[in-house]
Amino acid sequence: MYKYFTGIWEADNVIMTQFLEDVDFYSGSERVKMLKVKKGNGSMLYGTTWKSYLAPGRNREYDEATGMSKTKVYSEYPQLKEIFKEFANIWFPDFVWSQVQMNKNFPCPPHRDSKNIGESVAVGFGDYSGGELVLVNENKKETLINIGIAPFKFNGSLITHYVKPYTGDRYSLIFFSNFKK
Repeated sequence: MYKYFTGIWEADNVIMTQFLEDVDFYSGSERVKMLKVKKGNGSMLYGTTWKSYLAPGRNREYDEATGMSKTKVYSEYPQLKEIFKEFANIWFPDFVWSQVQMNKNFPCPPHRDSKNIGESVAVGFGDYSGGELVLVNENKKETLINIGIAPFKFNGSLITHYVKPYTGDRYSLIFFSNFKK
């Protein structure tokens, strides 16, 4: 029925963790400014970008479908597109997304996603404890969400959010759009 996944949450979480363990994580320039992390960890964008003109020496690969440039991780791991698509079709089939923010052991500080349009879906993977997604409302009340037990949809451009401290290896994927639907 499926090529990569089973449709059983616990099994699919382990399978996605295995795929992510095979990726060489690093942090893009904007994320490096946000927080320094150990080599082999990081936060990087999977998808396409209009920012290729900002780094003319990089010679980013052109994406025919969007007319933009592929991010480094998209060019290095093109198979992830199909993997992410199947995972999303199983676990949040009605959600439209164009990008995936990939994180490994990246303790994201409080922020809002200024470039995201509409809702995002956050999902956690790996062998870790803690690391809840924290949503902060306008009254400074915090709500803790365990994104390791199920995907969670929220509007990260309107809600301040961050990651609680954790132990172990924590991966997260944030599926979102940066274009109007």
